[in-house]
Amino acid sequence: MSYRKILIYHIGSLGDTLVALPAFKAVRDNYPHARITLLTDIQNGEKRVQCEEILRGSDLVDEYIYYLYDRSFLGKALRSIRMIELLVLLRRQRFDALMYLFPSGANNPRLKRDRLFFKSAGIKNIFGMSGFVMKQQSVLSHPLPMVTHVSDQLLARLADSGLVVPASGESGRYLNISASERAAVDRFAKNEPADGGRTWIAIGPGSKMPAKVWPKERFKELVQRLIDTHDVWPVVFGGPEDAAIGQELISQWGRGYVAAGNLGVREALAALERCALYIGNDTGTLHMAVSVGVKCIGLYSARDYPGLWYPYGPGHTVFRYSLPCEGCMKEICIDNKMACILSIGVDEVYEAAVGYFPARKGLTV
Repeated sequence: MSYRKILIYHIGSLGDTLVALPAFKAVRDNYPHARITLLTDIQNGEKRVQCEEILRGSDLVDEYIYYLYDRSFLGKALRSIRMIELLVLLRRQRFDALMYLFPSGANNPRLKRDRLFFKSAGIKNIFGMSGFVMKQQSVLSHPLPMVTHVSDQLLARLADSGLVVPASGESGRYLNISASERAAVDRFAKNEPADGGRTWIAIGPGSKMPAKVWPKERFKELVQRLIDTHDVWPVVFGGPEDAAIGQELISQWGRGYVAAGNLGVREALAALERCALYIGNDTGTLHMAVSVGVKCIGLYSARDYPGLWYPYGPGHTVFRYSLPCEGCMKEICIDNKMACILSIGVDEVYEAAVGYFPARKGLTV
């Protein structure tokens, strides 16, 4: 059946949106002539990249509807009123179908509530609610099992609803980076020291969760070795909060650029396109690199299930050590002193990294 107006419901951070790109593309491919609207949330008091900043120019979404999610006392008091206002707005839009791309981890009460809400909004055709992977049990085993990637979970739900979806692990460049965004990277680089034609590598040393952060001293040693043996040009990516560590690192390396805080989201994607490799923590920056076709070396804590948030598609390398405390979901690790992320050594990451570069004449690896 052909639909004229489609609503996608999806919420989350930078990484959540990027891993949903294959599902967004599947919706567009199945309904190329539909007007697609994305319904997403804005978190009160929380600074995060909005979906529109990522998807602008991609042709995956035509327009956006935002609703405020406010955890404050006043926000909770007004939540019912705001939901009624949203319900009225959606009814006026008269959507033909809903693509439910809520992130993995929902539970039955949430699904039932959302189904009732969207049905009350007059949307009769709902896709993506069947085949849902529920939240993992609170009692964890060791070692934790490998689980299906979030991208594949979303695609499987669409397929279960009858949509044609790409094969598992098939990733593509869906964001349509523009010539003007690439030109912005040229202007940025011209205002910095010349790279001498050297190969760019992307470095992602930050994370909003301290438990995910590989020590900056190890990034310093790792990249210095790659500079010495492969003459690479490091570019540090991340949010504005990562600019300081980026500046510190390139000062120690004696070369490189700090894109973190100096480029917008789409411009940073254009800069990542130029990189031969990404090395960094489990953050949205890693998924940005994946979205523009860059191979990644991901440095993962064991706080979550293996496989769920790995770089999507073939050709990537993941370092993650399974420990008895894995699956803790802690954002700050004090009791076990970050044993999982600290188990990853510089030597093994270096050996993985050089495998992505052709041998250079006259240099010893």
